[in-house]
Order: sequence, then structure tokens, then C-alpha cells
Amino acid sequence: MQSSEHDVEQFVAELETYFDLWAPAFHRRDQFAWGEVSLKGLLGDTQRKTSERIALDSNENVRSLQHFIGQSPWSPTPLLAVHQRLVVETLGEQDGVVLIAESGVVKQESGSVGVAAQYCGAVGKVANSQVGVSGLRQSQRLQLGRRAIVGASSLV
Repeated sequence: MQSSEHDVEQFVAELETYFDLWAPAFHRRDQFAWGEVSLKGLLGDTQRKTSERIALDSNENVRSLQHFIGQSPWSPTPLLAVHQRLVVETLGEQDGVVLIAESGVVKQESGSVGVAAQYCGAVGKVANSQVGVSGLRQSQRLQLGRRAIVGASSLV
């Protein structure tokens, strides 16, 4: 099935309306604008999805987009809050529960992020391992909000 020009225009309009729901998650208007440039670039037909290529194809300043992606001080927490609200509004159920799970992998080397002598459930004792902790909300229809947690000693 091939999309008509009208279908594409309608999709773009709906995408812009959807993206506007995320505006409260950005502290500054320029961050929101750069987020929109980035999203359109990632969804566009450019073969290489680098920030430089996206900026050039969008007639935007390359360094500014690179700064937004790699160095701009913004937190993913407000974005996650908007995402969770939208999903709950669409799919949420009253029977949801919160699950927290640990998943460990024994590692002999220390070059990977998060590897340390720590409790590893896979072996049932303290071992040199990489451990991920997932927290999520689960109901019959959705899983929402998984996050990896890295120990502070691993970040030194």
C-alpha cells in the first residue's frame, strides 16, 4: 500500500500535535525546538541518522544540535513522566502493580560499566558482576517505565 501526499501531510500534522504534548517536559523553548528537529530527522528519509546529517538536512546549525544532543543539561525524568501519563491515559488499568527485579551477570573483567563485587542473584552471593535493577508498572495490558540502575562506585 502506498501513502498519498494527503496521508503524509496528515501524519505530519498528527505528529506535530503529539509532539506538542511533550512541551512541558522541556525547561526552555530552544530545547523543545531542538527536540523537534531531532525527532523529525530521526523519522525522516535521511540514510545516516547522525546529529550532523540531521542538522544539515534541516538547514540548522550543526554545533547547536550536537550541543543539545550531547551536552545540553536536560533531564529525561520529565519526558518519562509525560510518557507514563500518556500511556496510562490510553492503556492504564486499575489493577496495575509495581514490580522491582534484579538481574545479574557474572563478569570476570572490570572494563564494563557497573561491574563490581556485589550481590548477584544469578549465583546467589557476592561476586564480580554487572547487575541491573528494573522497576516497572505492570497490568494486564501494559508494561511501563523500565530503568537500569548503576551503583555509584561503578561511575568513578
